[in-house]
Amino acid sequence: MKELRPLTSLTKLTTGRMAVAAMSEILEAFGGAGYVEDTGLPMLLRDAQVLPIWEGTTNVLSLDLLRASEETGGFDSLLALIQRCRAVCADERLKEATALAEVSAGRVLEWFGQRSRAEDHRSLEAGARRMAMTLGQAVGLALLSEHAQWALTCEGNERAALAASRLAAEGFGRLIDPPADATASLALDG
Repeated sequence: MKELRPLTSLTKLTTGRMAVAAMSEILEAFGGAGYVEDTGLPMLLRDAQVLPIWEGTTNVLSLDLLRASEETGGFDSLLALIQRCRAVCADERLKEATALAEVSAGRVLEWFGQRSRAEDHRSLEAGARRMAMTLGQAVGLALLSEHAQWALTCEGNERAALAASRLAAEGFGRLIDPPADATASLALDG
């Protein structure tokens, strides 16, 4: 499955960032006790921090994503994965979440295509991190939504659907309509 090679970079980048952010939140929730070594929590934060360092920093993995796209001929497989997830969602909340994922990914890939056609390598490299973070979040939201539909259908469990709805409502990586100027950088809010 060579066409899913970009997913490796996205997975490492996204999960590494998420692990550090989640552990930081957990430590904060414990207050001062979260700082005390006896709880074991500081060790978990240090271990989580290893992921974005050892597996590759977000900047390195973003550049690796660009290289992977050259090897595989683009990001069509990622967009197809998001569309496949959207197609299986019957719940309205999940349809909405996967639509957001598809639109966000589509806009990022449009930005990428404009830079690629113009052979604007400096702009591509400068925006690679934002592009990768948005793509990673879009793919993650689509996969979470697909799982949530399964949980609703097979188990009657609504927790994953609520999580997908909440993630979509956070406005992750929503793109501001990019300026017509092909040299403008990728603009994200949130």
